Amino acid sequence: MDAETGGAFRKEETPASAPAPAWIRELDMALTIYPQVLLTGNVRDVFLLSEDGDGGLTGAEPGGRPMPYHLEDVIESVCRARGYGALARSGMVDDRVLAWRLTGDPFAFPPALRRMAEEDARAERERSGQGGGTADRADDDRDDEDDIEAGTARLREIMVGTVRHTGPAIGLIIPYTARLGSPRGPVTGEAARLLAAAEELGHTARPVRGGGGVTPYNTVFWVVEKQEDLPLEFAIGSRALRVISVPEPPHDQRRAAGRFVVDRLARPRPGADGRTAPAPSEDERVRAAEALARSSYGMGVGEILAVGRMASDQKLPLSRLDEAARLYRVGVMDNPWATRSVRENILHGEEYLNAQVIGQPHAVRRTVEIFMRSAAGLTGAQSSSSPSRPRGTLFLSGPTGVGKTELAKGVAKMILGEDARPIRFDMSEFAEEHARDRLIGAPPGFVGHSAGGELTNAVRAHPMSVLLFDEIDKAHPRLFDLFLQILEDGRLTDGQGATVHFTECVLIFTSNLGVSAEILRPRSRRAARPGGEGEGSGGEGEEETAEAGDEQRAQRPARLSRHDRPEDVREALRAAFDHFFNDTIGRPELRNRFGDSFVPMDFVQPASVPLILNKALASVTGRVREVHGAGLTVADDAWEVLRVQATARLDHGGRGVVTAVESALVNPLSRTLFHDPARPGEHIEVEAVDGQDDAFTLKVRRWL
Repeated sequence: MDAETGGAFRKEETPASAPAPAWIRELDMALTIYPQVLLTGNVRDVFLLSEDGDGGLTGAEPGGRPMPYHLEDVIESVCRARGYGALARSGMVDDRVLAWRLTGDPFAFPPALRRMAEEDARAERERSGQGGGTADRADDDRDDEDDIEAGTARLREIMVGTVRHTGPAIGLIIPYTARLGSPRGPVTGEAARLLAAAEELGHTARPVRGGGGVTPYNTVFWVVEKQEDLPLEFAIGSRALRVISVPEPPHDQRRAAGRFVVDRLARPRPGADGRTAPAPSEDERVRAAEALARSSYGMGVGEILAVGRMASDQKLPLSRLDEAARLYRVGVMDNPWATRSVRENILHGEEYLNAQVIGQPHAVRRTVEIFMRSAAGLTGAQSSSSPSRPRGTLFLSGPTGVGKTELAKGVAKMILGEDARPIRFDMSEFAEEHARDRLIGAPPGFVGHSAGGELTNAVRAHPMSVLLFDEIDKAHPRLFDLFLQILEDGRLTDGQGATVHFTECVLIFTSNLGVSAEILRPRSRRAARPGGEGEGSGGEGEEETAEAGDEQRAQRPARLSRHDRPEDVREALRAAFDHFFNDTIGRPELRNRFGDSFVPMDFVQPASVPLILNKALASVTGRVREVHGAGLTVADDAWEVLRVQATARLDHGGRGVVTAVESALVNPLSRTLFHDPARPGEHIEVEAVDGQDDAFTLKVRRWL
């Protein structure tokens, strides 16, 4: 080891070695500068590292032999290379401080640590020699709180002895710092004394004495996953504390972990027939490692190694490691998007969805294009974003009653089967800021924490599902932070700290933004009336003719209606969509995440009324057959009356057509069958429909 720097990472002597991750090099540097180090972030993961000839750590590299290290292993290797004599850690399982030497120096332990170790050993011998009956267990229960206080007091004493130790440098690891107190309230008792002592020791600590060169401190290593979980009194702003963030593994580290898994799976092993399969080629190994690295976005190295064990248990070939990653994430190995049935459904999707949602050919065509992209595995391929994004995303915007919800139902049936339904969230119920907790669960300490969130629970129970967020514009703006994370990373952390993956989900958002807003529409010229004062007839008409060019270009504000051109409606809806995210809630980055998934839906036109009407009548006929065992038909004259009534209510879209059928047919038919129930096998024909508004009567003919 270099006597001048004491560093453990001398890349100039091993130019072929990959450097250690940046956070490990920062940790090595901090030992000679800071008496305390806080490690936060991905601290519970496993790290694939190699050792150089001097015992220092290097990154995993192709052709090397990396080994998995836990955080404490990394700390031990770095401290050993720096010449530390011993390490100690606070153990939560055994409720004691465990210590071990890094050198053969018998004076590596401070007196306080040696005394505590001797007391622990003596107490362990006494416990093993006694039975411990029911009375003893009851006493133990009563003394639990006292034991916690006593254990914290011992930890403080050991910390003081460690920092003031004059022998070889030693380190004390506190792996669960968040357990010392709450971030929401004052810390009391021995925990408060420990944190106060730690702050003072940070300012009074001095490097250990030694020979030439720079010597390290007796270091206190605090470990916590999230900084916001630290106790309120923790001195996070102290200049004696170095905060080091351990990041999630980037792509190159996931690829190295993938190669580690692939090499293990590729070891020769006899099959069921006793023969050994040929070893995969180098190209096959590289491709499999890269595929696993891509499919494991958002995972830690430890999770990638677990995927390898799962693949080995399921006897999956290297070409199917991405399926093992899917199984690990969502508990489902099969890729529904790769099945023949789903691909055929999407191939014939336009025909299928147009039968479900009438009068929206443009929206259906755009929807099918998006799901063709998903089935081809090219979602997000144009960018370097997460490959773990949701399978599909739709933002359906349009007037009420045009089929937004029906389109979502059709998508669920097309992808998941005829009995599938979307999981619906009415976002008007999430207008308050605290409603965010309903989706992901309340944080610790709040009512409902143990129940979890409605959204996270639903996806955990049904990892392959269609999620419908109805009237998304009515949700509280704070909720959009959740959707940003889902759309970008395909995952969400619930109130209990568990990660829920949306990789196999389809997200559909609906809104009627822009429908009720005023738009600028070109002003049309008045039609000429023969013999009148219209255009082209002289006088005032001539003046209007002279100004015709300007007047045609003039604009007048008006509200959207079914009489507007579809192109104007789509343009207005898109403008309202952009305005909402850019100006109303100030989240243009979320608008960008939707990309081209914005699908405008047109007003329902009179030409679509017969199809919608026939679909509604088929539903009524089916219900009469199911409930009464009778047949129902509607004569042409009665059908025409229903068509006229439905067209008159077309401002409410397809829902207006259904309402017309309810008022003019279902209600009077219900009265008829209530007074004179149908007999099984009977046939009922509606010959005429008379009346208006809600006062309709039917003329029916019935026979067996």
